[in-house]
Amino acid sequence: MKILVTGATGFIGRHLVAHLARAGHDVAGLMRTTSTIPEAIAHLPMHAVDATPDALHAILMRERPDGVVHLAAHYVATHTPADLDALVAANIGFTAHLLEAMADAGCDALVFAASAWQYGEAPANLYAATKNAALALADYYRSAHGLRVLELALYDSYGPDDPRGKLISILKDAMGSAVDVPMSGGEQRVHLVHVDDLCQGFTLACEQITDFTAGERRIHRLPSTQAISVREVVEALNAAGNGRHCRVAWGARPYRPREVFSPWEGAPVLPGWTPTVPLAEGLRRLLDSKE
Repeated sequence: MKILVTGATGFIGRHLVAHLARAGHDVAGLMRTTSTIPEAIAHLPMHAVDATPDALHAILMRERPDGVVHLAAHYVATHTPADLDALVAANIGFTAHLLEAMADAGCDALVFAASAWQYGEAPANLYAATKNAALALADYYRSAHGLRVLELALYDSYGPDDPRGKLISILKDAMGSAVDVPMSGGEQRVHLVHVDDLCQGFTLACEQITDFTAGERRIHRLPSTQAISVREVVEALNAAGNGRHCRVAWGARPYRPREVFSPWEGAPVLPGWTPTVPLAEGLRRLLDSKE
């Protein structure tokens, strides 16, 4: 299968394009013009694209993929007015141009990297709301062009070579320090999934979407085997630290506005997928990595 991955140089993207290639798929990637290509995927076709619609259309026409995995997004947990333009441009505007280019190139299969924060009573933040707006655009292309859509609702992820500054990276960097990391109360329950398991999920999704009927849309999740509290995440990391520990000041920071304390679990898990990297093993591998 010929697959185009957007956001191919991001944390999940760089792991996914390598995984898809190892699985025997013909893979190409889209990346920002300001991004650099990691050495591990430098042998694969990578296309730098800016906001110019013509450039994106030319790439799709040249590659003519069987399907697109759409990972590219702009993430802000709690936005300010200065974030609005970037959120709309990246998550809505770019997706609109991508969908139009796919239609022109005859590509009718989209695996969409969704966030569990999009679902439930309302989106948890503006980032999640813009992701929902992108899916509303996909609904038009489903109706007008028979686009097949598989949404994969993702939770918190971790793994080696992660530049995002997420919780696990912050805690890892603080291992062995005498300074306490200021944290909230830590009562939020999260699904923490290793990037290797996510790559396997996206690969299965690409293979399964070929059986969708024209215009079909499905939503599946890629959760861990069990949601745990943030406090339990810290305990697990310290247990994997081989004598090194991360000191945490619980309650030193307030919870964020619209904090999610229980993860959304309102859709079935992707058929045929289950996480295979236990948290303890994944954390040990992370702490042993040379990044």
